[in-house]
Amino acid sequence: MDQELERIARSLVWWKPPDEVEAGYLVRRVMEMGTENMVRCIRDRLGEAAMREALENAEAGNFSELSWNYWHVFFDLRPTPPLPRRRVFDSPYVSAKVGNTAARPARDVATAG
Repeated sequence: MDQELERIARSLVWWKPPDEVEAGYLVRRVMEMGTENMVRCIRDRLGEAAMREALENAEAGNFSELSWNYWHVFFDLRPTPPLPRRRVFDSPYVSAKVGNTAARPARDVATAG
């Protein structure tokens, strides 16, 4: 990792030393939160193929809906698939009923006590 990529990693993944930041994760962070100069740096050093791969391997929470749509349009990857989602109810230890908020009666915040 060169000095510019290390600077970007320190800025966007501050909780890890730059040498521990996986390249794909750094690319996704730049695509989600980076400045135009950071995006240029990633594109110039790692290439657009790395950015496309970052989209293909995205996990839940890596992209906002806006960024997800932007980058799919940017790379002409249409139709844009749905954002990756966490699947918390795939566990045999958690019931799907726990997260079913639609079945709960609505509460009026003004009258709730």
